[in-house]
Amino acid sequence: MLGRMSSGDGLNPDLGTDLVPGLDSSSLPWMAVGSRSLPGSPADVMRRAAAVAIDTVIAVVVILGPLIALDRMLVAAAMDDVWLPAAAVWSLVFLLLYSPLSVSRTGGTLGKRLLGMEVVRASDGERLAYGAALVRHLGNLVMATVPVLLVANATVTNLNAKRQSLHDRLVDSRVVMRGR
Repeated sequence: MLGRMSSGDGLNPDLGTDLVPGLDSSSLPWMAVGSRSLPGSPADVMRRAAAVAIDTVIAVVVILGPLIALDRMLVAAAMDDVWLPAAAVWSLVFLLLYSPLSVSRTGGTLGKRLLGMEVVRASDGERLAYGAALVRHLGNLVMATVPVLLVANATVTNLNAKRQSLHDRLVDSRVVMRGR
């Protein structure tokens, strides 16, 4: 009656690793191992978090780089009152284009692509349309800025066998490992 570690998704048979006496780990999706790197398998939470870190660095560079250059030009031209609206517009443009456009055109942001993941529709595995990708991204921003929702999102993602976050459920998408 010893629990055995298995993938829980049918892709990886019993690996023969004893866990806890009397525990069937196939019912615990966060303990699944072995099939995580196979194409089409759900991307794990730590890999997704690393992709967010990469995308955050990209966002800071892409948003702040031009704004710092603009600041230098506006100070030299004595046009300081233009900076704040320009910063707001540039940030909004980046916010509405980078993630949703990347997800709809290439299947993921640069961070996700570098780490071998892509965002697909849960129903058929195809790419999301721009509208669905935008709703997913805006949902993700809300989850990330409200602490209670952030914790709920992480919990739901870890307890779900498909690793769907709340923002994925909004548009019925999944983050999966890409085929090499």
